[in-house]
Amino acid sequence: MLKKTFLIAFALCSAGFSYSQVKNKKGSPSPAKVLSGIDSIEVRNDFFAGLKEKTSGRSDQAEVYFKEVIKKDPLNDAALYELSNLYRAQQKDDLAEEYAKKATDANPDNKWYFLLLSDIYKQKQKIDKLPAVLDNLIRIDPDSQIYYLDKANAYVLLKKTKEAQLTYQAIETRFGPSADLETLKQRLVINQDDPLKAIASLKESIKKDPSNVSNYLAISELYIKTNAKYKALTVLKQAHEVDAQNPYVILLMADIYRSDGKDSEAFTELKKVISDPEVDIDIKMQIILSYFPKLKNPTSLTEATTLALLTTQMHPADPKGFAIFGDLQAQSDNFTGAKTAYKEALKLNKNVFQVWEQLLQIETAEGNYNAVIKDGEEALVLFPERSPLYLFTAIAYAGQNNHEKAIVNFLKAASIDPENAVYQSQVYASMANSLNSLKKYKESDAAFDKALQLDPINAFALNNYAYFLSLRDERLERAAEMSKQTNELQPENASFQDTYAWVLFKQKKYDDARIWMEKAIKNNKDNGVQLEHYGDILFHLKQEEQALENWIKAKELGVKSAILDKKINEKKYTD
Repeated sequence: MLKKTFLIAFALCSAGFSYSQVKNKKGSPSPAKVLSGIDSIEVRNDFFAGLKEKTSGRSDQAEVYFKEVIKKDPLNDAALYELSNLYRAQQKDDLAEEYAKKATDANPDNKWYFLLLSDIYKQKQKIDKLPAVLDNLIRIDPDSQIYYLDKANAYVLLKKTKEAQLTYQAIETRFGPSADLETLKQRLVINQDDPLKAIASLKESIKKDPSNVSNYLAISELYIKTNAKYKALTVLKQAHEVDAQNPYVILLMADIYRSDGKDSEAFTELKKVISDPEVDIDIKMQIILSYFPKLKNPTSLTEATTLALLTTQMHPADPKGFAIFGDLQAQSDNFTGAKTAYKEALKLNKNVFQVWEQLLQIETAEGNYNAVIKDGEEALVLFPERSPLYLFTAIAYAGQNNHEKAIVNFLKAASIDPENAVYQSQVYASMANSLNSLKKYKESDAAFDKALQLDPINAFALNNYAYFLSLRDERLERAAEMSKQTNELQPENASFQDTYAWVLFKQKKYDDARIWMEKAIKNNKDNGVQLEHYGDILFHLKQEEQALENWIKAKELGVKSAILDKKINEKKYTD
């Protein structure tokens, strides 16, 4: 009756996203009743499921999952970010802006959230909002010149000449003088005039110095601004002849190709940028991230993965390339490749918590508990105050039936981040499972009560608590109430339906038990334990032949127990 939910996170090492729900690759029925510790992490499961649905092209269902996360954890910045991306892809710009803003409020130190908000403001032509966003990007990454330049450009577009001049001065102070910067200062003056006059002036500048690519870029941007993108493309091709490796020329050309639906041409240009070892890796990361809203398209996923792999080859000493490559491997369900990439990122920089977390989630999903314990203990040396590391390590110890060590780690996880009630509920529910396995029923019940006090609608806690009570024939009315509630929370969950059927069976309500067990079998027809229990119910309804048939099917599906063998041999129920 165990419903296994495999998890895989999908996150940039520098972004801290968390990602998708992974199916059990083996497709085999779960032999046990109790949901594993990882299944009890309800918020995480909803988030990972949402990412999986998004990648599969089911945006509506992804939205449901992400909103469920926000309902339980309003400050879950990763879910807010994903909702913003979904709405942006659906061209629901107002909602995209709302959720991107909430993501930056929830986590003001994540530059990827501000980059998304910046892109949305650009798309909505809310240029007046850009300087504040770019100030945050500069605060987070003060050595990235592109944010200063974007800020100056925003002021130029807003015709705030003084602010633009001050920004150019800040660039020169921090990064030193350059010919390009002088050209930008020139543009500031020119931009105050009519665009056509500015273009004519820039053309004169090109005649004087045809090697200065910034003038070509300035003209092309003015053409784009006046909706003359084909003229812009012509100028960019001229600039490309002057400097074939200039990334800004190539990026603008790719943008124009994309706007015309010429994705193949855009990809060709983008590969040129990625292939240039002189181009800053952060620019390359932004290019790859631009694919994320379109990853449900197999071509986009393939192109993004190709660019990420190329980035690792161009920057083999930078962990960011390997981290994003791992994320894209995970999106392709290549979890072995994702794990390899994350490990390579950690070789280069062990001090990135999010990469450790993603690696542990993959290893936990695989049931590779030895690896989880090894990597979890190593990560805890570096991050001793990160509660999820204790949680994953505890889950692994529980998976090895070392419940004493599991409980030690669950307690440590519970002692950190005490304000997060939903998360704490999940930790206590997982700890209750281990306590029950040690037959410490009083302590187990107390942990379940604590979990439900923190989160009264923790469906996994309700389900497990109900089942454990039914096994002990204790408080069956309470068990029935909790199990009924889980099915109201998640109506199509076969494991929850199975639990309710079993509680009803224990209450000798065999007709009702049959109805709920048939619902469970309909939703998960190849679960041997459910078929065994169905046989038990049918036997008590005086349908001995059908009961025997289901017991035999349960054995054929891999259920192994002396009690089942006795039922089959004696052709009667025994407990």
